Amino acid sequence: MATAVTSQAGAGLDRLREKMDKAGLAALLLTSPGGRRYALGSAPGLADGAAVLVTADGTVASAADGDLTTAVAAALHAGGVADGAVGVDASGPWEVGPAGIRLRPAADLLFAELASYEPGELPAVAAAAELSAVGYTAVMDHLCAGMDVRELSGNVDRSIRRAGGLLGWYDPYGTDGRHGGDATDDRAAGSDLVTVRGHDPATARLIAGTPVRYVLHPLLAGVAGYAAASAVLGKPDGPLRAAGDACAAATAALLAALRPGEPLRGGYEAFDREAAGHTATCRIVTLRGGAAAPPLPRDSAVVAQPGMVLGVRTQVAVPGGGAVELAETVVVTASGASPQALTPLRLVELY
Repeated sequence: MATAVTSQAGAGLDRLREKMDKAGLAALLLTSPGGRRYALGSAPGLADGAAVLVTADGTVASAADGDLTTAVAAALHAGGVADGAVGVDASGPWEVGPAGIRLRPAADLLFAELASYEPGELPAVAAAAELSAVGYTAVMDHLCAGMDVRELSGNVDRSIRRAGGLLGWYDPYGTDGRHGGDATDDRAAGSDLVTVRGHDPATARLIAGTPVRYVLHPLLAGVAGYAAASAVLGKPDGPLRAAGDACAAATAALLAALRPGEPLRGGYEAFDREAAGHTATCRIVTLRGGAAAPPLPRDSAVVAQPGMVLGVRTQVAVPGGGAVELAETVVVTASGASPQALTPLRLVELY
């Protein structure tokens, strides 16, 4: 049986509750890791089979169980929701017990809330992004063919911690090997502050000519840093160079499309146009709550507004294996997207 806990919503959820009320929602059901973390902060027990319910009248109910359906039912019961519309931040297999409850998609509502920062919060975003820049330098200062990837991740870990970074949030990207190359080629190594790909899985050593991709994800005072870069040890061959050029151009197009007053999905559309002819993916995520929050839906109606903070991540696969991968922390300003980590948004060639 699921164990449910209730509490009163803190001031940090007031704006979210106002948006819920305007949308006519009696409650908001959060089952994504980012949504749950935003509602509960660093509270323990955020297992996969966990559900958090935020009601419009200020109750926060959380429940955990091995079965998510059971946890959802327990959270609804604990929150006292017996009828009305309940927004959901992610689709799920659950069935709602009380006949009067209606589930409504609310991914856009949650995304807009998690992306919107007050002016006083933005310096913390810039400071967390700067930690990613520290991590980038720690990688580039040591990268060489034959290096053990575990030593590389240790160098990054020490450098970021010396700069004030704390334990990161685990980056779930690519765990099934579907994001460029086969499952063996895409195997990850690293720490809680950096995830690295591009090494020989049998020896854990970096390979000349193979794209080395790494994602930096430190935390500073609870704020997520976010960046990724790709490098090649030696001269890239034709397919790798083409993938690098395509990823750089498509990423630039995506960032240029993030203009105030324009739908954020325009970033996806710009990326797809520029990357046409390549096997490419991109996603736009929110960083409040960690980048494990659901990405922006491709049919989203969320409009870019000054003060939004986004994680932008792009990838172009290299024929034959591997990929070029880039990511950046972006603040939407009155004039457009402002990158914060400032890692190179191109394939870096090291000779």
